[in-house]
Amino acid sequence: MGRFYDLLPRVLAALVLAVLFGVVFYVGGVVFEVFVYVAVLLVYYELYKLVAYKFSFVSFLAGGLAITAAFWTENLALTLILLAVFGLANYLMGFSVKEAFVLISIAVFILFPAHIAVRLREEDANLLLYVLVCNWSADTFAYFSGKLFGRHRVFTRVSRGKTLEGYVGAIVGSAAVGWGMGWVMGYPPLSSVLLGAYIGLFAQIGDLVESALKREKGVKDSGRLLPGHGGLLDRVDSLLLSLPAFWIIKDFLF
Repeated sequence: MGRFYDLLPRVLAALVLAVLFGVVFYVGGVVFEVFVYVAVLLVYYELYKLVAYKFSFVSFLAGGLAITAAFWTENLALTLILLAVFGLANYLMGFSVKEAFVLISIAVFILFPAHIAVRLREEDANLLLYVLVCNWSADTFAYFSGKLFGRHRVFTRVSRGKTLEGYVGAIVGSAAVGWGMGWVMGYPPLSSVLLGAYIGLFAQIGDLVESALKREKGVKDSGRLLPGHGGLLDRVDSLLLSLPAFWIIKDFLF
C-alpha cells in the first residue's frame, strides 16, 4: 500500500470537488461562469508564482484586471490594451522583456480554455461533460496504471515519476470512457473512441507542461489548496490543453 499512501486525501478532495462542480454544472448560467472565473484567478495566481522570478503585487493586479476584462466582456480591444498594460507593469517592476511576455502568455493560456468551457456549457452541456469526464478519466488511469505497472520511465528531465505505462493507461482509459460516454449520449462509436484517446493524449501533454514548470522551479506542487493534489493548477493542468484541442476537432467527429 506504500505506493498509494496519498490515495485517501486524493479521493476525498476529488469527491468534494466533484460534488461542488456537479451542482454548479447542473445550475449553469451565471453560477457556472462565476465558478470558472474564480478557478481562473486561482490558477493564474499559482502559475504566476511558478513563472515569475519574484512576486510583484502591481504586476499581479494588472494581470488580474486584464483577465477579468477578457473573461466578462469578451472585448478584444480592451483585452489587448490591458494585456499591454500588464506587460508594461511587469517591465517597470523589474521583469525582463522575455519574462513580461511569459507572464502575458500565461494569462492567455488560462483564458482560452476557460472561455471554451463556458461556451460549451451554453451551447451543448453534453459535449462539455464528455471532454471533462474523458480528461479526468485520463488522469485517473494514468495515476493507477503508473503506480501498478509503471516500469519504463520517460521524460525524466521533466518528471522522474512519469512512466510509459502511465501514459498508455491514460490514453486507453480515456478512449474506453469516451466510447462509454458516446454510447450513452448517442455519438458514433468510432468517433467517440478516437476523440476519447485524443483528449487523453492532450491531457497528458498538459500535465507534462506543468511538470516542466515545476521542475524548473524545483517545487513538487503548484500550491496546497487541495489535499493529495497540491494546487488547483495540479488538478486542472491537463484541461488547459485538452479543452482547446477538443474545441478544434469536435466538429469534424460529431
